[in-house]
Amino acid sequence: MTSLLLDIKSDYWSIDGKNEMYNFSFDFIPEGYFRDTIKEITSKLLNMETKSVSTLHRYNYSLKAFFEFLKEEEIDIKTFEEIEYEMIELFVLYLLENKSSASTRSIVIAALKSILDHGTFFQMLGFPKHTIFDGTEFRMLKTQDTLKTKVIEDDHLAVIDKSLEVPFEIKEKEDGKRNIKGYLIHPMVAIIRHTGIRISEALLLTKDCIEVDILGKNLLEVVSPKNLTERYIPVNNKVKSAVQYLVKKLDELGLNNPKDKLFSYRGQNGDIRVINPKDSREKLEIWLARNHLPRTITFHSFRHTLGTEMLNNGLSPFEIQQYLGHQSMHSTRLYAKVRNDKLTEEYKKLGFIGTVKESLEDIKTDSGEEITQETKLVVQLPDGACGKPLAKEVPNCKKPNACLFCPKFITTPEFLDVHEDHLRRIRADKARYMAEDLFGNEHVLNQTEKALETIIDRLKALQGGENIG
Repeated sequence: MTSLLLDIKSDYWSIDGKNEMYNFSFDFIPEGYFRDTIKEITSKLLNMETKSVSTLHRYNYSLKAFFEFLKEEEIDIKTFEEIEYEMIELFVLYLLENKSSASTRSIVIAALKSILDHGTFFQMLGFPKHTIFDGTEFRMLKTQDTLKTKVIEDDHLAVIDKSLEVPFEIKEKEDGKRNIKGYLIHPMVAIIRHTGIRISEALLLTKDCIEVDILGKNLLEVVSPKNLTERYIPVNNKVKSAVQYLVKKLDELGLNNPKDKLFSYRGQNGDIRVINPKDSREKLEIWLARNHLPRTITFHSFRHTLGTEMLNNGLSPFEIQQYLGHQSMHSTRLYAKVRNDKLTEEYKKLGFIGTVKESLEDIKTDSGEEITQETKLVVQLPDGACGKPLAKEVPNCKKPNACLFCPKFITTPEFLDVHEDHLRRIRADKARYMAEDLFGNEHVLNQTEKALETIIDRLKALQGGENIG
């Protein structure tokens, strides 16, 4: 038996892995609870032989990253039970910044997950009562690794941006004469370059795809055929100009329906068609060649590039998933934005409304105009206001407590009592919520509770005249 080779009191073990000897070290783990517990779990797993010695050896030295993280971030915990989901999210971000290898990051997360899972399984003291890992952490790592690849090189991106400065009408004269669909590609590149939307999403854009929220911010309505979702993303004036140019072209074609597709053209026989993805990619290759750019650049390259730029500007993977519409995005990831002032400020640069306002009566548009009383009544919610574009169906609003995690949700101190009552009801009847599956899973329930706690704290700070950022 493997246990015969172990001295549980020693911090150094030599284990025979049949073909190789593996040296386990535990001296990097804080003495006391953590070191003793990890040694006990490792010993049990070695005896069970459900994992190879080589795998457990990798887990052993990979755990060092977690304790380095605790030390560098000055996080003081006494047992594994004090680990909460937000800490795992921070740990993932730490790994993304400090561990260059994707395989290293994955094995570190797997090592920590193994300890937590088996500590719970063995019914040891000091372990979380609910699952901390739900698979999102691995998707976060995968998302980040993808964003780090296939980005457009800086010098090529500079050429692209310079070309996009040329007015659409001038490019139409240059490109439109060569091909009946030539005028479409320049605005298409502009829109995808500055939004990162998929080509399939771009081709579904309609004449009325630009909406204005109650603060006067321009939002682009994006429908994804990939996961059948709808989202609104803030856009700059370059995107708005591209859309306006295409709307003008549609008017010239006699297309007056707001739902007409932006990338429509008149075929050789006079019929109206929408350019397809294959033609779009072919036109992109021609556009790239004319600008002396490599054909390896694709529409998806713009998506990866924008995601990387957002990361470099301080946005977290949570905001990126929401903005780019990744299917794996979990609504509770927006909790990071609610709690982190820095991320909130960065996100505001994209055009989103802050979570907490002084008063709904004080909300004004970007131009300084007051919101009409009629508009206030339309957007009013029991605990705040919805900043989504008016007269638009929002499917996600059917989800329980979705507003608390929505970047367009506005709340003020006048709704403090409502939020406090909401929190009291959740705390008083958690068992029923879970039994009736009202929230979906325990993690969502816990995140909703913490989101309410944060919102209440911020509202109280506003009420007391403190500056919360």
